[in-house]
Amino acid sequence: MGIEMDRRLAERRRRVAEDRARSNLGRLMRLLIALAVGGVIVWFMQSPFMSVGDIHIEGARRVDVEKVLAQHGIHPGRPLLLLDVDGARDALLEDPWVADATVARDWPTTVLVEITERTPAVGIRLADGWWLAAADSVLLDAVEQRPEALPLADFTHLTSEDAEGNLDVVGAIEYLAALPDQYREGAIVTMGEEGLEGTVAGFMVRIGRPFDGAEKARVTAAILDRGVEEGSILTVMAPANPAVLPPGAGEESSQEPTDDAEGGDTTQTKQP
Repeated sequence: MGIEMDRRLAERRRRVAEDRARSNLGRLMRLLIALAVGGVIVWFMQSPFMSVGDIHIEGARRVDVEKVLAQHGIHPGRPLLLLDVDGARDALLEDPWVADATVARDWPTTVLVEITERTPAVGIRLADGWWLAAADSVLLDAVEQRPEALPLADFTHLTSEDAEGNLDVVGAIEYLAALPDQYREGAIVTMGEEGLEGTVAGFMVRIGRPFDGAEKARVTAAILDRGVEEGSILTVMAPANPAVLPPGAGEESSQEPTDDAEGGDTTQTKQP
């Protein structure tokens, strides 16, 4: 009986060992299959079937997009999975000419780049020369001479570094950029004793504080559209309550003009 029990115990141990071996072999096979599948996937993702074959660029005229992409490893033959699209986009946005940029993978082999470029809206004269500025007040590029086709802001007491983010510069550019096309040519804005002031269509305009520039430009244009006596001075410091000073009256007071009940030389206008 003891011999029989020993045989049963030995048989049980053998079966347990075989089951364990089969289980280990099964796990090993599953691991090998997973590694093989993973290897195939990795190879496929880095193969020519999933690598950059075409870079499609839209909207770029002044910006060397391909150079920026190459600096971030985006070029034909590069696996799409490894592309630094976010870094490339951030680098493109550092260019002042770029207002917005998108860099995206278009599987399996294409990179899509969409650029929205700023356009020159105003010429600005600073202590370090003439510059082109966009409507959002970003300085785009230095130029050799006055850009005749654009309205002008004159801030020769500021350098280009000082002008970035300066409220007076921002306000002047906003005002000039918002003028209708027929009043943009020859328009100039600079700093005066009471804030921003300028010349539009040959008329002096008191603009005041560097806020609500677009609304002040709209009001200026509306007054000019109605017709103004030559030599008059337009005051749009408060765009909801603009005024027109008759010729020769503007130098007598530094205050904003008001109605004159006695028939004086100040003409108040209603909001256009």
